[in-house]
Amino acid sequence: MGKSPSILTLLLILLAGLAVTTAQGQPERDPEIIAIIGTGNVGSTLGKIWAAAGHRVIYGSRSPDSPRVQRLLADTGFGATATSQADAARQGDIVMIPIPPTAIDEVMVALGNMAGKIVLDPTNWWTIEDGFAGAPRDPRRSLARQVQDLAPGASVVKAFNTLNFAVMADPEISAGPVTVPIAGDDVVAKQRVARLVEDVGLEPLDVGPLQAAQYLEEMLRLAIGFRELNPGLAFDYHLRLREN
Repeated sequence: MGKSPSILTLLLILLAGLAVTTAQGQPERDPEIIAIIGTGNVGSTLGKIWAAAGHRVIYGSRSPDSPRVQRLLADTGFGATATSQADAARQGDIVMIPIPPTAIDEVMVALGNMAGKIVLDPTNWWTIEDGFAGAPRDPRRSLARQVQDLAPGASVVKAFNTLNFAVMADPEISAGPVTVPIAGDDVVAKQRVARLVEDVGLEPLDVGPLQAAQYLEEMLRLAIGFRELNPGLAFDYHLRLREN
């Protein structure tokens, strides 16, 4: 019979296993290269968090040398950089587009060839036509579908469009877990986005294919419609997964 391993040997084996685990108990993974097209509230909030989590963040701006963008870089730290929108998209493996919905066509064309990249789409409809009486939108032409049509070689993933950027910055203000629905046709792309959701301190939830984005995008329109019908009032919202 062979000699049993010593206690020291067993401890070394255990420590070797622990070495591939982060302090949170999650397996270590390579950092992402994330291009954030635009430097508004959502992009700057998530950029700071992801940079602090160890990802490489590249802001894409029409004025990367402006004092405002330079202040954002100083606030972000961790080696974050800023360049043109097209150059940021070229460098990024994941390209987030927190842009106005009316700018989707222009921006996506300007970004160039997105084949092989993950496009993280947090866009929402900002207005409704004629209040709730307006004609309904064609569900086949969700914003996410428009993005996919403009970037046929990319994997578009819808996420981060169902909560306020203030909750992204400080999830504890929601007084409980916050669920981020994720929709897309590429399972691996959704898994990578899910890890970015976890880095923000939120809970990812795969809600299905990209077609599901049509429902996620209507949530903000509901809030805007309520505000139009009730001047001086507004409501915030987010989702929270529970056991049925």
